[in-house]
Amino acid sequence: MTIEDILQAEADEVGSVLADHDPDAFTRRLAERIAEAERIAEAERQTPPVRPVPEGRHDRAPAPARPGRARPLPRRPRPRPVPSSTAGPEELRRHLHTLCESVLRGGHLGRLERFARDYDAAGARTFACLLYSINRHEAAVFWWRFAAGAEDQLSAHCLAIHHAADDNLIDARLWRTIATALGYSPRRHLPNPAPGAPLPDPGWLLARSGPELQQFAEPQAPLSAGCAGC
Repeated sequence: MTIEDILQAEADEVGSVLADHDPDAFTRRLAERIAEAERIAEAERQTPPVRPVPEGRHDRAPAPARPGRARPLPRRPRPRPVPSSTAGPEELRRHLHTLCESVLRGGHLGRLERFARDYDAAGARTFACLLYSINRHEAAVFWWRFAAGAEDQLSAHCLAIHHAADDNLIDARLWRTIATALGYSPRRHLPNPAPGAPLPDPGWLLARSGPELQQFAEPQAPLSAGCAGC
């Protein structure tokens, strides 16, 4: 069989397959299928999606609405940051006076001279305790804040007691938090003067101090030029 015979046989086979083909009917059926597919797609776009119901919740009844509260719940009182939960203002002031006296009796007086020269935190704390001992409370608070700003733990503790004694619990809680953040510990930071150590007269100490310390005894005293960098 020649190649021409093979090609002719293939042509005859294709012709027999297409003998019954109706192009018009095929085009009509194709158009109907396309139109039906478009209707289905449009219906799916207009139908909102159905959210699946979680398993186990098909038969659960809706929870009843909670009735509104008639009155707000009372707030629990916050604890006082004081040495004792029953300490009153006068007891707190006496405690702070005793603490300041312990600082003055504990060998910290030499820091006053360095404070007048270097404005260090320990000297500022000692100076504040001296001022508190002679009832210059406003000036004492100023220098405790100065020292606490330089991360002096005991000064922050003194400020917490002072504000608690004045019933200013917001500031008292603030300074208690600051003292805790600075790592305040009674065992490490409370003064421990030797038994029988004399208490120097704070007024005499202030009177014999230099003019700079006497100037600093006023509340919010302006710092001299030597403290420009502190």
